[in-house]
Amino acid sequence: MFTTQNSHRLPSELEVMPFILRLMEFIGLWGPPGQIVRFLAAFGWGTMIILFPKAVLGIGSARFDAIAKGIAEFIFEGSLFVATAILASKRIAFERLIDGLKEIFQRATNGPHSNDCYDLLLRQNLSINKFVKGYTIYCCFGPFVFCVPSLAASHFRYWTHSGNQSEPLIFELPMEQEFYGLQIRTNFLHYHIFVLLSLFAYFVCAYFLLVKVSVHFIMIQYSSSTYRLVALLIRKMTESKEVTQSELVDIVELHRLAYRCSTLVEQICHLPLALEFLTCILFWCLTMFYVSNNIDFNLVNVMVLFWLSLLETFGYSYLGSKLTEQADEVGAAIYDLPWFEHSVELQRYYRLMLQRVQRPTGITGAKFFVVQLATFGSVVQMSYSYYLVLKEALTMI
Repeated sequence: MFTTQNSHRLPSELEVMPFILRLMEFIGLWGPPGQIVRFLAAFGWGTMIILFPKAVLGIGSARFDAIAKGIAEFIFEGSLFVATAILASKRIAFERLIDGLKEIFQRATNGPHSNDCYDLLLRQNLSINKFVKGYTIYCCFGPFVFCVPSLAASHFRYWTHSGNQSEPLIFELPMEQEFYGLQIRTNFLHYHIFVLLSLFAYFVCAYFLLVKVSVHFIMIQYSSSTYRLVALLIRKMTESKEVTQSELVDIVELHRLAYRCSTLVEQICHLPLALEFLTCILFWCLTMFYVSNNIDFNLVNVMVLFWLSLLETFGYSYLGSKLTEQADEVGAAIYDLPWFEHSVELQRYYRLMLQRVQRPTGITGAKFFVVQLATFGSVVQMSYSYYLVLKEALTMI
């Protein structure tokens, strides 16, 4: 359990993900529990506009490249909605994590080396703010970028169509799907009704993606920073002429809190990350197949989703490796101490931290694999291998 110290309030520049918490509150994932109806309404809208038609009504095309594109889109959107629902179900663990991070930051910035800890956390928050602002802009324009190419192509075809009945007018869809009996590929009015309703659904997806990716990225980054703080305090302690028991006890407690926070991060992230890595293999495979066979307006839509998936998967892998490295850095800092010169009482505290360091620290995918850069390389290689197998199998049909 964490006990937030009210006697020392964090300055605004060191607050724990304030912008993301406001975004979560707007959608109902933070703040009063009754606001969860906002999330349920947005979740239901996206499901009825995108997921349900694809899963039940079908893709609406007999071409395999269009089917591959439709399945890839369903995989991307389906994993997004499921991962966001998992995040919503981890509300209690997430609240405990926020409290734990606040307590660690308060302890670190209220201790003997508060200036160094303050500078470390300030640099981190500035980097996080830059990432969040950039990713927010990307997600805000994403739905428009997703719809405009197909809409422009459809209008160009409509206004330049010669009216020859032997060449039916076919509109370009942002996503391959059917839509509740409407003739969205051939009827001008039905097409615009579909695009308008879909645009709002795409904004829901963009909002979910912004919250999901930002929350997971920042949680892992903050967890790494807690271990950086512990390692920093240990190294600063070695510069002192005398190591006091009270100072060492504070560091041991800070290390315990850091380990508890990383455990909560693992508890919140392990299922969404497993889903992301497993589905991205199929998504990338089908995307590569579509791109290798089609160079048209829909390529923009496909690449928007592809780069989002690539950035997300690489980010998890990089941050997972960084978390493991920072946790191991605590052990290296302890070993660098002249512990053999200290009293038996102090050595007992060193032993407590060393025992904790020896436990594996990192992020896993449903406890089956460790999320790190090597995992990202394996996923890329596997996706390309499956793409080659799929392409070879279809050429033989």
